[in-house]
Amino acid sequence: MKLTITLILSIVIATSLCAQTVSHKEKYDSDFMFTDGLYLDKDDFKKNLPIDKSQIISGIDPTDLTYFEQLVEQKTINLFDRLGNEISVETNKIFGFCSDGTVYINHNGTFSRIGIIGSICHFLGTKTVTSNVPTPYYGYYGRYYSPIYRQNSTVEPQQYLYNFETGDLLEYNPHNLETMLMGDPAIHDEYTALSRKKKNAKLFYYMRLYNEKHPIYIPVYE
Repeated sequence: MKLTITLILSIVIATSLCAQTVSHKEKYDSDFMFTDGLYLDKDDFKKNLPIDKSQIISGIDPTDLTYFEQLVEQKTINLFDRLGNEISVETNKIFGFCSDGTVYINHNGTFSRIGIIGSICHFLGTKTVTSNVPTPYYGYYGRYYSPIYRQNSTVEPQQYLYNFETGDLLEYNPHNLETMLMGDPAIHDEYTALSRKKKNAKLFYYMRLYNEKHPIYIPVYE
């Protein structure tokens, strides 16, 4: 009985997905609402074509506002792919998800909200920093020996840049922004000509300038 239901469901899902066609592409702005769902890879995000809740096999209440947040706490997620096949994916390998029109990207084991979306995206994520901490070592009679070093890892906040077209993800700093700006020689050369102090001060400005000159267009489906 369960096998029959699964087979029927997979056929229905595959048929409905095949029927989806791009109605048009919209120029992205802050009012644009991405389709809610699970992004298996960067192309799902670019195409605005995530895995819908109806394709996901889960005991979580689909009407719960924190549905996707709860879903990605699992190590694996079972779902029907675009061909209607039932598969299991490792959560740490998916790109991210969209919940209530807000996009979250998977990086360093956490799902962070993409605050700025454009040709160059920006988000606040985390970074694991590992350092060697010396521990004093004393032998018999209090004799001091060379310290023993142990590794200490801490998770710190870190800003990132994400290239919408290529999927390149880099830390947010002047050098990496220069790399992202290479798609527009005029903006790139203008930024690289600035002093180090001004480069730091105008990171955000030049990122926004690039996005204004190179808008992205998002597919919308019937």
